[in-house]
Amino acid sequence: MTKHYFMFFLGVFLSATLFGQRYSGDVVFLQQKGNTLSVRAVGISEKKKESEVMALKSAFHTLFYTGVEGVNRGNPLVSAAKPNYDRRFFDEGRYSVFVRDYSVTEAPVKQGKQYRCTVEMTILFDALQKDLNRNKVQTNLGMAVGAPGSQVSLPTVTVLPYARENEDVRAILDHNQMLSYAVSKMTSEFSSRGYKTKDFLAQLKRAKRNDVLTAGTQSDAVTKMIQNMGADIIVTAKVIATTDVRRQSEVSLELTATEFQTAGNLASATYQSGKFVTTDTVRLTDYALKKVKDEFFTKLQASFNDIVKNGREMAIQMVLAKSVTDWDFDQPLPDGSAGFKPMLEEWLQVHALNGVYDMSRSNDKLIDLSVQIPIWDEGQGRAYTISRFSAELKNFLDEKLGGEYVASVVTMGQGLTVTIK
Repeated sequence: MTKHYFMFFLGVFLSATLFGQRYSGDVVFLQQKGNTLSVRAVGISEKKKESEVMALKSAFHTLFYTGVEGVNRGNPLVSAAKPNYDRRFFDEGRYSVFVRDYSVTEAPVKQGKQYRCTVEMTILFDALQKDLNRNKVQTNLGMAVGAPGSQVSLPTVTVLPYARENEDVRAILDHNQMLSYAVSKMTSEFSSRGYKTKDFLAQLKRAKRNDVLTAGTQSDAVTKMIQNMGADIIVTAKVIATTDVRRQSEVSLELTATEFQTAGNLASATYQSGKFVTTDTVRLTDYALKKVKDEFFTKLQASFNDIVKNGREMAIQMVLAKSVTDWDFDQPLPDGSAGFKPMLEEWLQVHALNGVYDMSRSNDKLIDLSVQIPIWDEGQGRAYTISRFSAELKNFLDEKLGGEYVASVVTMGQGLTVTIK
């Protein structure tokens, strides 16, 4: 495609209003050569001609907010959205400045009510990075995974239905089509944005077939199932339908995202379907889902990134059992090789994120300390769990105490109680 034809083509379509269109997350790295980057991208639109433009836009949107494997270590380029920049870049067509050329590899094909088109494009990547920096957009450019200030790969997400304590989750889903639909669609939305997802509904159906969930509240079984799914982020969906005196119905969709290990809030938002004279609450739920904004996902990712950067604070209280009367924390280790507290501090310096810990609140009978622990193990490419940290601490104590004394480690939420017996 010649440069002249390329610019003419863009000029025809940049004036098109793409309000309500969704960016595709289907973007694949091809190669990076010199100052350019080549990718393959899919565009989806209700209008045939616009699907091609949406493929170009989707490539940039995915690079910015989801990340593409092979580019910037798979991390999104942008860590915090700047709405004015996005408006000029996407809605006003400024992205075209950074497209050197492209070709359509799969012509628009209608799938359902929408057209799907695939392009291969070359991006002026060096110029794009400079433009982001020049416009003071917060980025993750050049950050190494696991390093201070970096962003790990996108977390694994599980979308759950909202349920009160002791409510039967299976019964709720069986009788609430709105909620089942919302959980399913939000799971798909996260997948389309490049997140790894664990499908709660599929797991629940499998559990039902295997009779894992028995009659009753099933809260323990459901909790165990969620724990075994290994998600980093839990997104809870709550759907409420109301009808006023004029018989106008409206659905409210509430989304709350929390970090699984600590239950700390990462993002929350509420979206309304708008009022309509209808009894089709599933359709109203769909209207509400279509109003879920990029800001929700951006805030969620930014909050998660902050935890990755700073770790989670773990409170540890170490005490002596009443039976231990011949030794305390101010004394050397049982083998006399070193003092107990200096040895514990050496271990904490290695295992604390960026070496951040505080054990100043201690005496000979009690050590009350706090430590920042990572949530991601870069070397193994997986989450670093509280249970793993507690196991490593117990192994260390058992080794250093040499069998003279035994450490009992009990985890309670975001804290540990260690009893030396």
